[in-house]
Amino acid sequence: MYTYKRKNKGLGFRQREDIFKLYNRLILPIVIFVEIKREPARSFISYPLATKRLLLAPRIDLVDSLVLKLYEIINSDPNLPSIDPPEAYVLAFAKYTGLPLLTDNASPKIAAAFLEELHGTKVYDSLDVLALLYSRRKLRTKIRTFIEDTGIEFSRRRLRE
Repeated sequence: MYTYKRKNKGLGFRQREDIFKLYNRLILPIVIFVEIKREPARSFISYPLATKRLLLAPRIDLVDSLVLKLYEIINSDPNLPSIDPPEAYVLAFAKYTGLPLLTDNASPKIAAAFLEELHGTKVYDSLDVLALLYSRRKLRTKIRTFIEDTGIEFSRRRLRE
């Protein structure tokens, strides 16, 4: 349903700056920022941080309490893929702030679709973002470019949606 697979580790989508056509600013919770280890990703975020197009969000106590609840609910449900603490945090952050979560991890998207506690929480993966960014005419080409650049392949079912 929300599957994708990574064939190889590409350097990233060459048109990744286009995300700022959709959102003026992005917010990155500090718990995710400390998880970023690869140099290409660190290099990419340095300029948006410097220009305030990417903002770092500190830990929020109210979000932390929701994280524990979501982590327990999701990881105790055999019908849902497990979630790790940073993913649970950004999912709770999205619920708390009302902002969409952008992730290619399946667990937050599936949890948001099926759990009442996450009703109204928007979770977008790369394919969703591409569809929001580009007209139907350009979308197919942009998806091919994205797959070529990142190694992420979407299921046929997702591509038909």
